[in-house]
Amino acid sequence: MASDVNSVVAAFDPSATYTPCGTVRVDANADGRISTAEWNNYRAAGYTYWDANRDGRISRAEYANCWYGGGFYDRYNRATWEPSYRAFDRNGDGWLSNDEYWSASAWSQYDRNRDGVIDSSEWPW
Repeated sequence: MASDVNSVVAAFDPSATYTPCGTVRVDANADGRISTAEWNNYRAAGYTYWDANRDGRISRAEYANCWYGGGFYDRYNRATWEPSYRAFDRNGDGWLSNDEYWSASAWSQYDRNRDGVIDSSEWPW
């Protein structure tokens, strides 16, 4: 638990640096939109990278590190971190399971206008 607290504190430090989690970025071509292909490519590799200790769930510490280390944002963004974590932690237990993070309904939940891409207006945070 102490490591989670320290990690969350570090997540809000604009001078902190983070190690990228894997080599796959969700917006691979950096166009500000996530295509179905980008989503599926990231989904296949992402969870494994984010679950750094391989215990089958993503802690707040792991999430904070990957959030800033190349997951969704590449710089300090406190306003979006906590809402994002809560959006994924569907059962509110403080851990992200593979099912929560990559549920079968996730794509349709985010692609609200059904145009086949997720843009900044559709993220829930």
